[in-house]
Amino acid sequence: MSQVTENTLVAAAPGSFALARAELWRHLPAWMFFIYACLLLNTELTNLDPPRKDLAPTVVFPLVVFVLLQTVRATAAARIQWRLLGVSLALAFGLPLLTFGWHRPSPIAPSTMLAVYEWSNFAWAGLLLAHALAHERTHALLFFAVAFVYGALLENGGILLGFFHESHLTRTIVPPLVAPVATMIGWSVVLSMATFVVWELRARLPWLRRSAALSALAVALCATLLDLQIDPLATATGCWVWHASLPPWFYGVPRVNFIAWMCALFPFSYVMFRLQDRLRIADGGRWDRRALVRLLAWVPGALLLAALAFIATTLVFEGANGPSWTILNTFAARL
Repeated sequence: MSQVTENTLVAAAPGSFALARAELWRHLPAWMFFIYACLLLNTELTNLDPPRKDLAPTVVFPLVVFVLLQTVRATAAARIQWRLLGVSLALAFGLPLLTFGWHRPSPIAPSTMLAVYEWSNFAWAGLLLAHALAHERTHALLFFAVAFVYGALLENGGILLGFFHESHLTRTIVPPLVAPVATMIGWSVVLSMATFVVWELRARLPWLRRSAALSALAVALCATLLDLQIDPLATATGCWVWHASLPPWFYGVPRVNFIAWMCALFPFSYVMFRLQDRLRIADGGRWDRRALVRLLAWVPGALLLAALAFIATTLVFEGANGPSWTILNTFAARL
């Protein structure tokens, strides 16, 4: 969005429904960090039996991404946009506190919870797909075709290697794939959200725009911060079950999961930003067919880089006899 348009929106009448709708729709992928945070917090407190108040602090992680972006947007302009900053901070701090203080138990059966998880992923994907089609149609292919292929390979690969299974999510499994479509499309959702945030940051932070590596690291970090709230809840509800040899590290989630997220997201994002630079694609700009094909051709290379990074990092954290290597050796023996 141009600075003129953004300033015009912020200068509109206070409390205007049109202003709120325009802000939310234009920056929907960024607002999704706030929406996810609040909905997942409500689920932890009201829909689980017993409630998981211990998971409530994880709401902080996606909110950090949302608050950071809104603060940069508000303060990087020629005049500080106090209204944008004030409303964003009030919502980010106020709504979670209200939810924590005024929640009411409304337990959902475990089977229903699993169904809600699967089908809601398609709802969020559809919403972000509609956003892409409305603002830059080629982003629909970027995130829901190319990134989907990459995410599908990651998700199925993790299950085939034996790190986890998703056998409780049976509604959207399409053989011969072993991962549900619902979790595969989740990679499209997360990558579109995190990339949008970094595009917005790069538009205002020249030092970030000049570095494909730092930009890729920012995408991986934003996505992993979101996962720090998603995965503890998903583990608690049985959406995925970790290999018994992996020790719990963060609310029941093994450390190797977050290592894998960073190692997987960085290579793909780095290739994406490098292609942007070489093909002179603006942040948030149009990806033509040639650019999309070149990014798709890099998917195997990005997977290889992700695997090498994962191997090196797990060696550092676990050593050669750690649980991750035991799982990999078991997989190799099966082959």
